[in-house]
Amino acid sequence: MAVQIQTVSQASEKRFAPDDFPLPAVPAPQPYLYGLKSSWPIAQDLTGSNAPCRLEGEIADLIVHGTVPPAIAGTFYRVMCDPFVPPHPNNIPLDGDGHISAFRFHDGRVDMKLRYIETERYLLERRANKALFGLYRNPFTHHPCVRAAVDSTANTNLVFWADKLLALKEGGLPYEVDPHTLDTKGYDPFGPQIKSKTFTAHPKVDPFTDELVVFGYEAKGLATRDIATYTLDKEGRKTDELWLQSPWCAAIHDSIITENWLVLVLWPFESNMERLRAKKQHWAWNYDLKATFIVVPRRQSTVLPNGWKIGETRFYEWKNCMNIHTAGGWEGQDGHIYLETTRVHDNAFPFFPPDDGRMPSPETKADFVRWKLDLTAPSGSVIPDPELILDMPCEFPRIDERFMTKQYNVVFLDVFLPDRSDSGKNIFHGLNGLAMHDHRTGKTRFFYAGDDSMVQEPIFIPRTKDAEEGDGWIVAMIERRLENRCDLAIIDTREFEKPVAIVRLPLHMKAQIHGNWIDAKDLKKVQG
Repeated sequence: MAVQIQTVSQASEKRFAPDDFPLPAVPAPQPYLYGLKSSWPIAQDLTGSNAPCRLEGEIADLIVHGTVPPAIAGTFYRVMCDPFVPPHPNNIPLDGDGHISAFRFHDGRVDMKLRYIETERYLLERRANKALFGLYRNPFTHHPCVRAAVDSTANTNLVFWADKLLALKEGGLPYEVDPHTLDTKGYDPFGPQIKSKTFTAHPKVDPFTDELVVFGYEAKGLATRDIATYTLDKEGRKTDELWLQSPWCAAIHDSIITENWLVLVLWPFESNMERLRAKKQHWAWNYDLKATFIVVPRRQSTVLPNGWKIGETRFYEWKNCMNIHTAGGWEGQDGHIYLETTRVHDNAFPFFPPDDGRMPSPETKADFVRWKLDLTAPSGSVIPDPELILDMPCEFPRIDERFMTKQYNVVFLDVFLPDRSDSGKNIFHGLNGLAMHDHRTGKTRFFYAGDDSMVQEPIFIPRTKDAEEGDGWIVAMIERRLENRCDLAIIDTREFEKPVAIVRLPLHMKAQIHGNWIDAKDLKKVQG
């Protein structure tokens, strides 16, 4: 996502919004502090329910209300954006240190382990006991002693591939973390075969071919238009590499894969070296840029549509908007590519304003839509308006990923239910529920997180290996804002409206950016 923009980072309320932007005021100093000051900046994403967690440790056998189904066996890994030292006062909420919380489910019980990812940046700043890195992805604002260091907080996603738990941040390469101890094992685990300087935080697993589809933007360095795309097989070996040029230096956070294609989703932010050298933010929103999709063949053997040349990619545009995250995509029988995204009709990250300083309207609309791409259209074509699926603020769509690359039926999302809240009426006021939408029936079921509660990205666990699509459990972290504490909700998708168990956490934790589930059978392959 105090009121939050629950977008790429649920972990943040914005520092740079003007007074009329719909965010809560920073809490006033409390009398019991006697006017004493802290070294931490006064910022909305560092106070109240968004205060840093900064804890490492373990708690066994958390208190459970209800019954955790014994069939749930594995670990829910989530990563927080959690600065360990006071950050640069003008830095953005997306740049805190990567902090893992791992919840191990076994025999109806749940254990918790918390560890920071020991990135080079984290270790340097912890030793110095102060911030050495300045603004997000801008080395011109860093202390000279760290300008050659790896500037990655590894704080965006955790993905298990080739028996490695990868901690990901799209401005660098992966860090590898031991899935049992959470010890940091090293940087760049796939070695010199990877030529790109960056690695997406949203690689996609093809469950039918046992491949991980990867891309990296700004792949040859800051503000470059170079994009690298490639595949890693189940042993971590690179195949099917293709380099291309972005229409501009754009932020490319998410993508979809089909059986034969990779589609990159571009946000209308732009970066350039002039901005960086001027010590400004890495990104600036541009109202003249369009929401753009780049279509890339996954393999050299991909059968190309008429008119395509070997090695060619094409891009397609709509209007100015921000397609934040994807659910999935597929190839239709009509030869078109279909993909589904959450969409905000303005800049969802006001801490990256345009050069003229405009802020998005407090009434900015958000929804969930399906796009159609006609690959026979020439590159640069304008695509039709998307099909509206959910006309309500929503984010963090997830599917039953056993069906990735195919046409799926069930989508899970975080949503905002205005009739269950005394807050505002759009995505800037947070996400207080979960939705389970079935494309076959058009029906949507809802789970309400509770009064003064915010729900984070859901993960789906199939009931069995061969269970029907969407049959299983949803696990999601819930922030109890008044109690300054968190819970885990376990929901059976057969009765989606109420949980079967609530796992009580005795502390507050920063909201995750992303997380994933790893089955116990897969974890047993890795020596702990």
